[in-house]
Amino acid sequence: MSLTSEIKVELEQPENGDLLIRFNSETMDDIIVRKAGVPREKMGGEARMLLAASLAECMFSTFTFLLGWANVKHRGLRAEATVSTEKDERGQLCVGSVDVKIEVEAPEDEETMKRLRRVENLFKRGCLMSRSLERGIKVSYTIDMKGLHSQSAHNNG
Repeated sequence: MSLTSEIKVELEQPENGDLLIRFNSETMDDIIVRKAGVPREKMGGEARMLLAASLAECMFSTFTFLLGWANVKHRGLRAEATVSTEKDERGQLCVGSVDVKIEVEAPEDEETMKRLRRVENLFKRGCLMSRSLERGIKVSYTIDMKGLHSQSAHNNG
């Protein structure tokens, strides 16, 4: 497995108003978030869904790796992520918490249970996404306004 220090995701809005997310990845297909023709009251939550999917995938992959490392034979594995929103100190909506529930179906013999406890103890160290979210992630952006000959920049850290 090759880890790079930087990845890039590209977003584009085609003429129909949808949102195209390009991952430029051999392991993930690009995503189209439908906006065109969807009633306004049915829109929303896409960013939270993507955040939940990102965190859950990272945790799921870490857990799967640890199960293999500990040689735990399992029959089923699934995860579910729930994002809760709240208002921050300025009264603006933000993500308050993400709860990830992982279910593993494995034999309940003593040796497997011992291995699962070891996996759980190692899993408590977290994954790339969970550790990053816990300590806060610096976010910065620039806006290049084509045709307006100006540029804005912002850092939250």
